Amino acid sequence: MSSFLEAMVLLLPPEVGGRVQPVAPREGSYSPFARFGEQVLRIRVIEGPPRLAPGEGARVVLECDADHELRGGEELQLMELDEVVGHVTVLRVLRAACV
Repeated sequence: MSSFLEAMVLLLPPEVGGRVQPVAPREGSYSPFARFGEQVLRIRVIEGPPRLAPGEGARVVLECDADHELRGGEELQLMELDEVVGHVTVLRVLRAACV
């Protein structure tokens, strides 16, 4: 089951361990992980601004493949490999879809 979430994403700047390169949310090619407690979820950014640079934040839409039911207000760590590169705040669940 996939969930679609509206969320605020903040990419950490490189000086504090964030990524160096910007991402392009609208391309749908940025697929990091999100850590929620002990659970690690695969997410994919599918909508947002054309470009999101390190140190910036934006409202985005995420596709999340997870058994866990995420809710508005939950905080997630944005992960690439084993590094925290940003933070995600879930604003609302848009809908769930069976894949």
